[in-house]
Amino acid sequence: MGKMNLTVFNFTGVYELESFYRQDKGSYLCDLSADIVDMKGISGTNCFCDDQARDEIRNIITEKGISSEGIHFIDNGNYHYMSAILLDQVKEPFTLVVLDHHPDMQAPAFGDILSCGGWVLDVIERNEFVRDIHVIGADAGLIDKLDAETRARAHFHDFSNDPQGRGLRFIFEELSKSEFPVYLSIDKDVLSRDGLVTNWDQGEMCIDDMLSFVRELQAKCQIIGIDVCGECALEQEGIAVDAEIKRNDEFNIKLLNEIK
Repeated sequence: MGKMNLTVFNFTGVYELESFYRQDKGSYLCDLSADIVDMKGISGTNCFCDDQARDEIRNIITEKGISSEGIHFIDNGNYHYMSAILLDQVKEPFTLVVLDHHPDMQAPAFGDILSCGGWVLDVIERNEFVRDIHVIGADAGLIDKLDAETRARAHFHDFSNDPQGRGLRFIFEELSKSEFPVYLSIDKDVLSRDGLVTNWDQGEMCIDDMLSFVRELQAKCQIIGIDVCGECALEQEGIAVDAEIKRNDEFNIKLLNEIK
C-alpha cells in the first residue's frame, strides 16, 4: 500500500492536544498531508449518530472530497460508527477486518439509529459490498452475549497469550481465502491499559503485537483504507489525562510509521 492521505475527524477536541498528524514527526509523516476536520459543532454524535448528524457528516465528507481510501483518525471509541459512514464510499467488494475489544454488533436500542456499539451490524445489513468480516481481539464474554444468528455473521479471532503466533497465523490463513481487498478498522481499546488508556474497557493485546499485525497485514493483503479510534476522553475520571493523551499520541505516531 502506498502512502495515503490522512484525515483527522476532531469531535471532542482531543486531537488539538496531540501532534502525530504534524509533518515534523518523522520521515514518513514529512510526506503526509493531513486534513483536520472540525466536527465539534455537530449535535447528535456522541455514542449514537442520529439521522441528521449522519447526513451532515456525509455532506462534510463529500464537500471535502474525503475518500475511504485513506487513513482516518475518528476520535475516541464513542465515534467508531464513523467506520460505517466511511465504508459507504467503498464501491467494490471488500473484506472488513476489525481490531476491537467489543464486537460492535449490538442491535439498535431504538429504531435503526447508528451507534458505536452496533456499527459492524449496520455494515452487515446495509453495505452491499462487504463480503466477510473478521473481528480480532473481542472479549469472549461479549461475543457470547450476541444471539447465535448475529454471532454467525462474522468471524471472531483472538491471538492474545499466544507466544508461538499460532492464532496470528490462523487469522492470515483465513484472510488468504478471501479474494477481496481489506478495509482495516482499529479501536485502541483492544490494547492493554499497560500500553495506553482509552475511554472504554480494554483488552489484553500489547502494542508490539498490534504493530506486528498491521505490518504483516500490509505484506499479505491489499489494504484499501484504515480508520483508528480509541483516544482517551478529555474529562475522563481516574486517570492522568495529560499523560494518557501523550501516550496515545506516541502510539499514533508509531502506527502511522508502520503504514507504508
